[in-house]
Amino acid sequence: MNKEDYLKKEINRLTKQNELLIKESQSYKQQLEQLKGKLDKKDTKPSKAKPVRFYLNDKTIRLVKKCIDKFKNIDPISGWFVYILSITGCRGVELQNVKLTDISREIGSDSEVFYSLRVNVAKKRSNICIREVVISKSEFDSIMSVHTHYFDAKGKDSRRTYLFQKSKVKFKNNKINISEIGARFKELLKSYGFKERKSLHLCRNIFIATLKSRGYNSFEIKELMKYSSTSEIDNVYGLSSASKIQAYKDIKNSLK
Repeated sequence: MNKEDYLKKEINRLTKQNELLIKESQSYKQQLEQLKGKLDKKDTKPSKAKPVRFYLNDKTIRLVKKCIDKFKNIDPISGWFVYILSITGCRGVELQNVKLTDISREIGSDSEVFYSLRVNVAKKRSNICIREVVISKSEFDSIMSVHTHYFDAKGKDSRRTYLFQKSKVKFKNNKINISEIGARFKELLKSYGFKERKSLHLCRNIFIATLKSRGYNSFEIKELMKYSSTSEIDNVYGLSSASKIQAYKDIKNSLK
């Protein structure tokens, strides 16, 4: 092979090698641009604001009760629905499903009259779990009265299926609309200065927090509310005031 042929062959080899390097460089450049694009998207993505921890105390509980009282004035049936949630700790859907046939009259030890509501506990899909809660005679009578006025104003018979009911359409579900009640209650809470997004479940929170503050232990609350364990109660609501004080005294005594 003469010198000229050798040079041509070497030029061809280097040309091909250069083309390969250019292709690799373009591929690397493309990958680099893609990585940069992903990084830019990650940096510019707005970070979610951490939810503000909401604490129940006497002040907030009084404020919620004011909202409930106002709701009872604006819409008596819906207001009484929320009120009963707050004094029984029921979930909205549980109270929504209570029929008048689920209610029985009871007499207390001091001859005071109560009405017992048989509530089918939600979130118990494997088997039926009934929780019984009581309301006073005056509360029951008030609920019956506001329904009578409501249906009289519409020119309809006040007889109904559910404890709380606003419609009477044949062959249709006439349960009260808890989504609508929840939305209106949220707006009412906001008007009273609640910035956190709260719902009807706040009534259940207040019920359990109040039991805790009165010295009920987690096991008693578990049995009363039909929880499967005490872990959720302990994690969310902590120890009762009485339990914390007793724990402090026990530790102090052990260190003497």
